[in-house]
Amino acid sequence: MSQFGMQMPGGRQNKGASPDVYTALMFLGVVAMGVAVAMLWVAGTKVSPDGNPMKIQEPNNIQLKS
Repeated sequence: MSQFGMQMPGGRQNKGASPDVYTALMFLGVVAMGVAVAMLWVAGTKVSPDGNPMKIQEPNNIQLKS
């Protein structure tokens, strides 16, 4: 079986999976999403009531930090 593989063009065995262009694009997308979340977190701390971006403001009493 190994002799047959050696006679065919491109018949070498793969030694392991290697990342392709789709893996690189997925990694780039994850990094970009992380940067976007970090930017939204920083912007949220600027407009949130107590500096906590997870805290919700009251609908009738919206205040901006100065």
